[in-house]
Amino acid sequence: MSIFRTIVADVEKFFKATGTSVEKFAVAFWKLFKKAPSALQTVENFVNQVAPVIVAAVMLADSEAEPEVAEVLATIETSLAAVQASATAATSGRSLVANLENLAATVPALLTGVAIKNPSLKASITKIVNLVVGECKVLIPAVESWVAQIKNSTAAAA
Repeated sequence: MSIFRTIVADVEKFFKATGTSVEKFAVAFWKLFKKAPSALQTVENFVNQVAPVIVAAVMLADSEAEPEVAEVLATIETSLAAVQASATAATSGRSLVANLENLAATVPALLTGVAIKNPSLKASITKIVNLVVGECKVLIPAVESWVAQIKNSTAAAA
């Protein structure tokens, strides 16, 4: 269980510092390239940072002792894959917004319905889910703004 706590502590340190990871990425990108990152670059960064944490948590969750925990983590993993796929194939951005909204809404709802026997594990999983969902919620307005820009530029071109 100490490995799991280490992962949670690392995730907390990563997300806590000066703001959200999304905000830190935007600041670092600006410093490096003197322009703001696109919504897609920000989403890609989010997925690339969060996915290994979820994969590690899935591997550490004892699927026999706490099968519901493994199911919740697998759902997060699947949702992140959907976000990644829609970011990669995004043209209008609506599917990306839908997948981010789905992740932000579905995962906490799943977690509240799970009866986790081990209180320490429940606290750790709740922290990870809250951090991931919080970052996701920060991304939604940025992607919606990008979708609006695409819509406006398409309307102006027509």
